[in-house]
Amino acid sequence: MKIFNYSFEKPELSFSNLDAPYQSHFIKEFVLTGLGFIAATFVFVMLKEWFYIFIAFLIACGYAVYILWQIYKSLTNRVLVIDAKCIDLERKENKLLGSFSKDMTTSKTCTLLLENEEGIKFKQPVAFSSSYKTGDIVRIYSDEGSISQLNQNTYTVLNPIFMHVLRS
Repeated sequence: MKIFNYSFEKPELSFSNLDAPYQSHFIKEFVLTGLGFIAATFVFVMLKEWFYIFIAFLIACGYAVYILWQIYKSLTNRVLVIDAKCIDLERKENKLLGSFSKDMTTSKTCTLLLENEEGIKFKQPVAFSSSYKTGDIVRIYSDEGSISQLNQNTYTVLNPIFMHVLRS
């Protein structure tokens, strides 16, 4: 007869175990979801569109569940955390086709070239107005399946959950 020694202890799932900027990201998402629902409710009450209040409630609840799922995945170590140094920063302003004047709309892009300790490079698009600088240590949180290989030693995170500067 075999005796197996199983441990039925639950892992320590605490929101406080997450990094402070990551916690702030989730809190901000919850607050914005709540404020969006309140604003939508106010507008729909003024318009006397009662059914749309229910739809707005379902959307807000659905997004809140998605946020809770992201938090749960983060607490159970099912989110990849990538720490990499910004070795280059490329900002481009491209004129759109048909833009003859310098005041016309342009396409603005910003791409970070990051390298982690193992020498793996990441080419990561970010907002043009972002405050990233060369030399920053950037932390990226992503789902396991959202990393795509661009070439032999360069990857990109297709849909990061959150990014922030760990150290400047």
